[in-house]
Amino acid sequence: MRKAINIQVGDRTYPFRMTLGAMLRFKRATGKEVADLDDSNVEEVATLLHACLASTCAADKIPFDLSFEEFCDNVSVEDLEAMQALLTEPDDAPAESGDAGGDEKKS
Repeated sequence: MRKAINIQVGDRTYPFRMTLGAMLRFKRATGKEVADLDDSNVEEVATLLHACLASTCAADKIPFDLSFEEFCDNVSVEDLEAMQALLTEPDDAPAESGDAGGDEKKS
C-alpha cells in the first residue's frame, strides 16, 4: 500500500492516499466507478479527492469535518492538480512525502 502524503487544505494538514473507502465514497456520490472517472470533469475529480481525504482521515482516526463545498473553497487549482497527479502515479512509483501544493513558490 502506498503511504499517505500530507496535504494542506486551508489552515490544516491532512494525510492523503487512495483507499477502498475512498472508492466506495466516490461511487456513492457519483454512481460511477473510479476507473470511469472523467478527469476533465472538475466536479468528479474534486469528489474523488474529497473522498480520499475523508477516507484516509477516518482510517487514521483524524478528525475531518470539511463538507465537499468547504473542501473545494479551500483547494486551489494548483493544489487540485498536485493531488490529482499523485493519484495517477504508477503503483510502482515511490510515494513522496511532504505537502502537495503547500508553501512552495514557483519561479
